Amino acid sequence: MSRVVFSSKKKRARRGFLSFEWILLISLLVIGIIGGLSAVRNALLSELNDLANAVEAINVCGNEGSCGDVGSAGDPTTPQPPGDSDDDDPWWDD
Repeated sequence: MSRVVFSSKKKRARRGFLSFEWILLISLLVIGIIGGLSAVRNALLSELNDLANAVEAINVCGNEGSCGDVGSAGDPTTPQPPGDSDDDDPWWDD
């Protein structure tokens, strides 16, 4: 009889142990997910910032809003095709 009573007390004492393990495991999993999402957020923001800088570099109009003088032949910063001179002499007037 004492063996049966001891066994049932032991079962009652261990009944909540599995629940505690699950709570501990899920808590660690949630902490890991939060850390992972934080790393993904930082990487995504960095990539979007790089994309914004690339789109800004493509913008040829600038902040003034006038695109008329961009790419003119007299502008020394504008790359010219090879063999192209700055004079107004067209190629058909040879």
